Amino acid sequence: MTTNQNIIACGRTVDIGTEVVLWQHAEGYTCPHPRGRRSCSQHDVQLNDAPTHEHSQYQILDLDTAYEELKQSVHQFVLHYDVCYSSHHCHQILKDSTFKGSHFYLDLDGTIYQTCDLYWKTNTAPADDRQGNERAVHIEMANLSWQALAEESDLYHAPKDLYRKVRGRWRFDLPEKYQEKLRIPDFKAFASRSYGERGYFSRRINGRTVRMWDFTEEQYEALIRLCFGIHQLLPKISLKVPFDKKKRRTPLGKIKNFSTFQGILGHAHVQGGKGDGIKKKYDPGSAFNWGRLRRALAGEATG
Repeated sequence: MTTNQNIIACGRTVDIGTEVVLWQHAEGYTCPHPRGRRSCSQHDVQLNDAPTHEHSQYQILDLDTAYEELKQSVHQFVLHYDVCYSSHHCHQILKDSTFKGSHFYLDLDGTIYQTCDLYWKTNTAPADDRQGNERAVHIEMANLSWQALAEESDLYHAPKDLYRKVRGRWRFDLPEKYQEKLRIPDFKAFASRSYGERGYFSRRINGRTVRMWDFTEEQYEALIRLCFGIHQLLPKISLKVPFDKKKRRTPLGKIKNFSTFQGILGHAHVQGGKGDGIKKKYDPGSAFNWGRLRRALAGEATG
């Protein structure tokens, strides 16, 4: 089994201190539908917003020039939940689509998968101005969201709630076919936090009440390390999240400066559904612990 802790942008690597499975590895996942960024020049322009080509055609011509262009053009790291059982499941869904992809997957057990060099664009969050993918790096974090609730499950038709309380903690009942695909096959996925007796969080985001159990402790730990690594590679992605100083919390829905914000934010922050054909988004959902991420980033950044 390959062991690696590096993430990659234009051939440059940063060790983030937690396991990263790269697309070149036998156990890795390759982005099914990469695209060229219009603000970058070190690739064949026919790869910009075109139907997916053979992966051998996605070549970066001059790595030094490419890296300087990428550092200037990318200033957001966008967080998503995948509404899937696991990263393996998410990859299958994206592979079967006609244009979707994500730079990173974050599995239940904390394993990070990088699917392509960050030079490339992935079509994950167009944002309300339709420019979101040009300025961003994306991660799909494994969490079923409302699909884990039987009464709200519509994609996977769960016969029962897929989380149950085990010795005071809420555990995700992962089907065996997905369990065996985890990097740690015997891993038990427990929600990092719970809300009262019901376990799941319920908050309104961009007009919809989103109910979901929390991400795992392993996911939070890996994500925090990844944020620092991405900032090191792409400094315009600041170590900050949206924050309302008056309410002293991170807003959950679309923010006013969604296109110019430099830092780490959710899909819901950039895409409230304003515009023809633009869907409302709710990621990373009602359970995501923005306070924990904000404090971790601020603490490391200042000391």
